[in-house]
Amino acid sequence: MADSQTLKRTNNSAQCRKKRRTAVGEIQKIPPEQPTFQVVDGLRYVVPYKFLFKAYAKKRWFGRTIMEVFSQEFQAYTEDYYNRALESERITVNAEKAGPGHVLQDHDFIAHYIHRHEPPVLDKEIEIICQDEQVLVVNKPCSVPVHTTGRFHHNTLLKMLELRFKIPLYTCHRLDRLTSGVIVLLKDATSARTYSDLFIAHKVKKSYLALCKGHFPAGRTSCNQPILHVCRKLGISRVDKENGKPCHTDITLLHYCPTSDTSLVLCSPTTGRMHQIRVHLASLGHPIPNDPIYSRDNWARKSTVEFSAELSKALFEFDHVVSGDIITTNKVTASDSGNTSEVTAPSIDISSDDVTNTSEVTAPSNDVIIPSNDVIIPSNDVTNEPTSDKTCNTVSGDGVKKAAQVSMDDQGRFILDGKVFLPIPQLDGGVDIECPECSVTRLVPHKEDMLIYLHAARYQLNGRVFTAPLPDWVKEEWIPEEHREFLGLNS
Repeated sequence: MADSQTLKRTNNSAQCRKKRRTAVGEIQKIPPEQPTFQVVDGLRYVVPYKFLFKAYAKKRWFGRTIMEVFSQEFQAYTEDYYNRALESERITVNAEKAGPGHVLQDHDFIAHYIHRHEPPVLDKEIEIICQDEQVLVVNKPCSVPVHTTGRFHHNTLLKMLELRFKIPLYTCHRLDRLTSGVIVLLKDATSARTYSDLFIAHKVKKSYLALCKGHFPAGRTSCNQPILHVCRKLGISRVDKENGKPCHTDITLLHYCPTSDTSLVLCSPTTGRMHQIRVHLASLGHPIPNDPIYSRDNWARKSTVEFSAELSKALFEFDHVVSGDIITTNKVTASDSGNTSEVTAPSIDISSDDVTNTSEVTAPSNDVIIPSNDVIIPSNDVTNEPTSDKTCNTVSGDGVKKAAQVSMDDQGRFILDGKVFLPIPQLDGGVDIECPECSVTRLVPHKEDMLIYLHAARYQLNGRVFTAPLPDWVKEEWIPEEHREFLGLNS
């Protein structure tokens, strides 16, 4: 009798696994929605689209309810939203409806259908530097992430080029979103591994152009200050002589402009720490002027404890900021969607340029708090007259700054930190009543906040040299004759 019951349970378990594999296989076959782009005032937008996040349950989720996992690890949305998403089967487990009390187990497959909104990027042409059967080398525009990260997916270099050339592409290195310059992409996985090994083994000679504050010393300066990642998730590094990792950057003055009191320098790092050039320049007292992190109050000079405390204060000192940035409580009503119910946006929004896992169920978890380059405002903080007794966090590039109270002028424009902002235009994707993002008022970022004065000018690897054209903020006459051939200006 016992053997019969054991066999029955085994058969039932096998049938369940087969059913689950079949259902999951069907979900995996669902083709992604093709993107539609719109260019408005020099910014490239992706029309909001349906997107499927999918993932197998992680080990740390085993034995926890799905509501507990979503509400604690994916705080981009509220529990109310997750309850509605489970009820409407926007969130499923093993391709089946699951209640908020469903306990996750090993091999559970979670799918989350969302209405995805991406931040805009500058509408700049992606210049081809070199292309053959193995490599595709391009000049990455500033503001564009290399690969899917945070809220960016189609508005990324990789996706744009794959759409353009109709082939899969592989990365072997990356540049920060705000940085422009040489990016080497590969056309097959084997070549990508070969080229990646060159970067890992420090067999790539890299040269960057940077514009920094003040009159940098003439000649070549070597900086060997050790660098410590204060927080990898935040993407923050600093000089730390006791705990930092060895670093080396050679910096050569190319040109000094007395009018702006800035210097154009050529930076050649022999190591590849996070934000190495930016941190080294700041530690020498010559930060990049528009660096959203390291140019403020010499943060890179402070101790780890002081730095962390100041950063935490800047992010969390306000009552309405839990993590990430503040969003509106605008409502989608029947006139917008044909549904009589009201949907209120969640209390926080979290997005990051440093999240690289593209298979997560939904938005990044709450330990990621550096937002992307758009500005989000709380509607209940908008007044007709500016006030000075309230502040809120706004976002510019990958840094966080303190801003004055949001106000609105008689033309319906938002005034923030002394700058005028317009709301992101309504795109042709319409409004999804179940989408919290559709309830968010986002402001169009200023174009000067979508770049940093740092440019990957020249890469030498595998017996080949790739040089990128000069960025707009560098005049060709600033390049001394002895460096012109090195930077590919005489060819």
